[in-house]
Parts: sequence; structure tokens; C-alpha cells
Amino acid sequence: MIRAITAQDLDPIATIEAGAFARPLLRDDLVALSARSAFQGYVVMTEDDKLASYALFLAAAGAADLVSTGTATPSRRQGFASRLLAGSLHRLAEDGVTEVTLEVAVDNLAALALYTGLGFCEVGRRDGYYQRPDGRVDALVMRCRPVPQGTA
Repeated sequence: MIRAITAQDLDPIATIEAGAFARPLLRDDLVALSARSAFQGYVVMTEDDKLASYALFLAAAGAADLVSTGTATPSRRQGFASRLLAGSLHRLAEDGVTEVTLEVAVDNLAALALYTGLGFCEVGRRDGYYQRPDGRVDALVMRCRPVPQGTA
């Protein structure tokens, strides 16, 4: 089941961030982000009530940016991220969001497949956006137009 993020979710999200990203959002970053009026965040839980995946958005004036998303290592490749992001996009559309934008590294093939499958299309490129141990990697800017549940 997809639900809105609560304060109790911030520690597990920070743990997933630390394991997944070279520049993770720290707990204090998550607290500050979640306090913003434009913040919308969602999680999906495993059957044993562990946080499986999260999605963090900033939404205002009909547009939203996906700030970060991640999946706990034991929950990867089980459809949690796909279910969560699809549900999140529907919720954002119900709240009046007509456009969602994100950035993803060109070498993150799993994320690219996920986003493309959800209807995101490339609209731009940021040269050398991500720093890697062996150099810099471009980011693709992707965008989709979410629709409310039941109208797709």
C-alpha cells in the first residue's frame, strides 16, 4: 500500500539514501525537505511493514520535480519502485500536477527503463552533471504528464 511519508520514515529513507547515492540526502536534509510546503513524499511498505521504496517530490503551480527515489536493497527487482512511482504520479495528478520532471544518470539503465515505462520522455541533457569515481556522467532530464487514477 502506498501512503504519505511520516516522520518515522525519515531514518529508513536516510539509510537507503546512504547506501544508494554518492551524495545522499542526510536525515537533516530530509527533515528540511519534508518541512517545505511544496513537499510531497510517498512510501510503499513490504508485507512485514518495512519501508521498501520511497519517492520525494517538490510540487507547486501544477509542476513537480522528483527530488529523490530509492528502494531498499532487499526489496529491489520486486516491483516496489514501479508501483510506488505509478501511484505517486496518480496522486500528484489528483492534486493538480500536470507535469513531473526528474534527472537521471545516463548510465543508470534500470532507472531509465523504469522511468520510460512510466511514460517519462527525455527533454534535455546536463553534461557532466554527476560525479563518479572515474569521471563525470551526463544526466538526462525527463518529463511526463501524469493522469489521475482511473483516467489512464
